[in-house]
Amino acid sequence: MVKKLLLLSLLVSNLLAQSLQSQIVSMMGQANYQRNRGLVNILFKDKSAYETNGRVDLQKVSKILEENSLLDLKLRKREDIKLSFATKEQNTLLFIKLVKEVLSSVGYSSVLTTKAMRDASGFLWQVQLKSSTMIPPSLIAKAFKERSAYITKIKRISQTNYRYNIDIYNAKIKSIQPQPNEQMRLKKPLNPYWIDIYGAKSIKIASLGANRWHPYIVFYDSNLKILDNYAKERRSYNITLKVPRNARYIKISDLYTLQNIKRGLKITVSK
Repeated sequence: MVKKLLLLSLLVSNLLAQSLQSQIVSMMGQANYQRNRGLVNILFKDKSAYETNGRVDLQKVSKILEENSLLDLKLRKREDIKLSFATKEQNTLLFIKLVKEVLSSVGYSSVLTTKAMRDASGFLWQVQLKSSTMIPPSLIAKAFKERSAYITKIKRISQTNYRYNIDIYNAKIKSIQPQPNEQMRLKKPLNPYWIDIYGAKSIKIASLGANRWHPYIVFYDSNLKILDNYAKERRSYNITLKVPRNARYIKISDLYTLQNIKRGLKITVSK
């Protein structure tokens, strides 16, 4: 039994080492890796330090490569760069929302879609943007991790073209997390409010003074499919809505402009 456990441990360790090396080569490119193989071996001598929950932690790996100038991220001029994001999941709506949030969090709120393709293997979304440097992969990996999505592979196709494979099975969008049955004040919005209402039965929303709120509210399930919506052209002060079954998120906005709720709102989620 002890021998079997030792053999299993060695097998897992070898597989992790092979996977780590494969991931590093994928990020650096074969030629760059071969030129710097000695330094890479020193930096990643403790291979177990780059494993999290049985997988290579690409945020940690890419961070080390960036800090040691092993990823050539600077461009000679401002030019078009391409980023491809792929997932095996078929949930296109959630995936696009996650990618948009991640890109916005690293400073790119406006991108051009150059390819969107769904087939039996999943979904791929390719975007193009202008920049004088490639976005550090560690920042993208960190932003996905904050949303419970994990990059499984980063591939450097060229200096201006990277591909990210992402596991979104347990992913959650960035949202406000209210305490049940407690009133919460929401500050002036820069974007519509996204609120996690998992398990809620109803939500009460109150407009603050000096607002001119014309409610526009949408309920979504965990895959961001619309379950119900509520809109009112007349100015409103207080509304209470029943939460649809299987609802996970609610998006609260104004029918015309967010300036109409610049003083913020108050919400109470009841379970």
